[in-house]
Amino acid sequence: MSQEIFDFVIPLYQLRWNTRGVLEGITTHYKPRSIHVISPEPQARSLQQVSQGWELAPLYTHSEETFFQKSGLTKDRICAELELGESLYTPGWFYQQLLKLGAGEGIDDLSEWYVVWDSDLLPVATWPLICEENQTQQHTFALLQHNQWGNASIVSTWAEWIRSVLGVEPLTDPEGTFIPHHMWFKQEHLKSFKCQVSNYFQSDDHWLLLMMRSALKFGTFSEYWSYVSWVGAQAPDHLAFHPYERYGATTERFFDDGTGLFSATLRRYQSTVSQPTQESFSPSYTELESFIQAEYGSDPLPSSLSFESSPRHLKKNRENMHIEELRSRWNPRMTEVSSTH
Repeated sequence: MSQEIFDFVIPLYQLRWNTRGVLEGITTHYKPRSIHVISPEPQARSLQQVSQGWELAPLYTHSEETFFQKSGLTKDRICAELELGESLYTPGWFYQQLLKLGAGEGIDDLSEWYVVWDSDLLPVATWPLICEENQTQQHTFALLQHNQWGNASIVSTWAEWIRSVLGVEPLTDPEGTFIPHHMWFKQEHLKSFKCQVSNYFQSDDHWLLLMMRSALKFGTFSEYWSYVSWVGAQAPDHLAFHPYERYGATTERFFDDGTGLFSATLRRYQSTVSQPTQESFSPSYTELESFIQAEYGSDPLPSSLSFESSPRHLKKNRENMHIEELRSRWNPRMTEVSSTH
């Protein structure tokens, strides 16, 4: 079968040290028709400038403030629906989820099937996104997060949202969660998803506003889990994923905002193999790949590395960490624990 044409969509709040590596890694492994990055306007401009010379699929940047301008709604107007008080989440956190669900409304000629990819997820020994079975193409994603860790109260709220708003049972898996940090979306199914949101609220207001109101009513929602549950109920033949044991069991997740253990070790490695010429630290995918292979040696390579940038990951107690954090050789908290024994 010929290679299917599809696009990537990446919400990016801030340009980071690992942005180049992630974008080049996507290009290397998946060869999309184009990559669309949605960012605050200053970040979008910066990315266009600094990415000149990167080894990328055609890159397009979009301002998140006016991404939904065709609907007459700005980010400020949409986020104004929320008054979250003491919530763990910010309006911007929910808005980023809407960018994923509504990408086709802000990007002209976006592919019918498109991949949303979290901006901190680096593919390494990665998984195929398209598989062939019985002479048909399947759009596959990988379960990357184990279901025995995480905040149970938040998970139960997400499930309540799915049952109430969508009227379907939340899709579950024996091992993994459907919070995989990447996802195939099909615009056909997103349209029916949004219609169901309107039906639930019995309102003609824009679905973007209704989604924000749902966060106000329930406290939170999960774009990935909600969409997967909807497709699992409405079009199960369009839902395909790799089980957790295949790729999730080797993925690693850890804090590294450019000052973490991984990036510090990478800098030392680069100084021994070459004279760095970059004014700012922004390693290419080729450089990252070489370092990872050297560092892991004969050990199995991770399927992916997730570079968390929030300092809250440095404050987590062990019992609140995901297993993907606990297993990582790059988690400074685990290094501290092992050094005290």
